[in-house]
Amino acid sequence: MNAVVGGWAAGYAMAILSTFALTYLAVQPGPQKFVQTWIDPGVPGFLLAVPISIGTTVMWTMAGLVLASAYVLGGFEDKPGALGAPSWQFLFIMGALAFLPVPVLVALSRRLWWLWLSMSVSFVGLFGWLMPLLAER
Repeated sequence: MNAVVGGWAAGYAMAILSTFALTYLAVQPGPQKFVQTWIDPGVPGFLLAVPISIGTTVMWTMAGLVLASAYVLGGFEDKPGALGAPSWQFLFIMGALAFLPVPVLVALSRRLWWLWLSMSVSFVGLFGWLMPLLAER
């Protein structure tokens, strides 16, 4: 049960960070042209924060529950830890998952490399370290 709560908490924290990142993208002049194909141009970018928040909360908390289930079902709580994480294998898997989309995102927008990298590091921190620590309590 602790893993499920830990996964939900990590997912919720990731949803908050994703809301900030996606709202930032929505108010930028370049990406807003892409968004305007679906949304009326008269809608301010900051107003999109509400549906973005609802969508990211649902998606990331569900992802957190799935990753917490994978942590428990995979038996990662019995594996040796490293770098402050209870399981080095799970940390490595989360790191691999986090950095898979970075090359594609950097290819799409080089100027936002810092955003892509910070979201990937946040994912590793929340799901690779925080969630297993909460699951162990």
